[in-house]
Amino acid sequence: MIAYNTKWLDNLIVQNEANSASEKGCISKEENATIQQQYPVGFYMPNPFVRIGLFILTVIIAFFSFGLISLLFISGGNENLGFLSIFFGVITYIMLEIMVRSKNHYKSGVDDALMWMAAAFIITGLNFIGNLTSVNNAIIVFIIAFYFTVRFVNTIIAAVAFLSLLAIVFLSYLKLGPVAKATTPFLLMLITSMLYFYFKKQLGMKQWKYYTNCFTIIIIAALVCFFLEGNYFVVRETSNNMFNLNLKEGESIPYGWIFWLLTFFIPILYIFQGLKAKDKIVLRIGALLIVGIVFTFRFYYHVVSTEIAMTTGGVILIILAYALTKYLALPKHGFTAQLSSDKHFMDSFNIEAIVIAETYVAPPVAPTQDNTLFGGGSGGGGGASGNY
Repeated sequence: MIAYNTKWLDNLIVQNEANSASEKGCISKEENATIQQQYPVGFYMPNPFVRIGLFILTVIIAFFSFGLISLLFISGGNENLGFLSIFFGVITYIMLEIMVRSKNHYKSGVDDALMWMAAAFIITGLNFIGNLTSVNNAIIVFIIAFYFTVRFVNTIIAAVAFLSLLAIVFLSYLKLGPVAKATTPFLLMLITSMLYFYFKKQLGMKQWKYYTNCFTIIIIAALVCFFLEGNYFVVRETSNNMFNLNLKEGESIPYGWIFWLLTFFIPILYIFQGLKAKDKIVLRIGALLIVGIVFTFRFYYHVVSTEIAMTTGGVILIILAYALTKYLALPKHGFTAQLSSDKHFMDSFNIEAIVIAETYVAPPVAPTQDNTLFGGGSGGGGGASGNY
């Protein structure tokens, strides 16, 4: 199902692990160079600056081409423009397949741009043709994003698929009535937590090795969304604008104290859970969300100025980071702030065996002659002769 050459993807994983091992001193530079040669990758992968340039150039070319062709159909109304947009999206997708499978582009900027352009053209075209609701759009976005994630292993597209799935649940559940509106945050938190634990469990499994980055970005998105779904500011302002509560300044939503508790409790929970489970992602997200607590409180209670609030948030983060660094200067319960010195972290890829297999040269074996003569001694003891 993956469009890219899977053998090259495997080799790329080995190369990345070898580079990491070389940086940590687990293998020598010569051994790393040997691994890079023995596990070649034929993808076209330019540096980030070239990738950005190719992305922009591809988008410009696609838009200009679409604009030029659309001039011929502009008099036909939105329906003709919609069909043209879908047609152009299909052509863009075909070009994407060609660039990936024939030209071996991998995260080159060209394939990224074609992927986004194909999705944008198709979604825009469908909206031109029919009056699509928000739920319909969320479903279409999810289907396209899910397919592109599976096909092209794109991390940002994976995050879009995750968010569009939550949007489907959110928009569909709201139609069930007032009770649904009141319980929407809790439903979203439940679904988000379930997805988080599912992808957390799948992360690192061999059958999903190509999707490690996709699962990681989904886990990060789930952690952030779980906080936002219980954040007092998000819940209050969303409810006020979407459900026409007409709350005045200083008025709270029903059971607002629950969301205040969640706003303060979730980031702290992340930090403790990150320390307990030795999970750097959860720990870092929790530390960053401390700023969310400060700004949420500052929005409704103007105790200090914005500058002081920002400074306070920064000071809290600095103190927290310093305290954690000092606390973890020496390993605590298997968790440390020091650079990992584990020389066996690459055992799953068997790098040592790769190094031995690819750098070992067998000693030369002396050639044997078929007509070897064993002397021809004239003495007894076996009757050996010159023509033995």
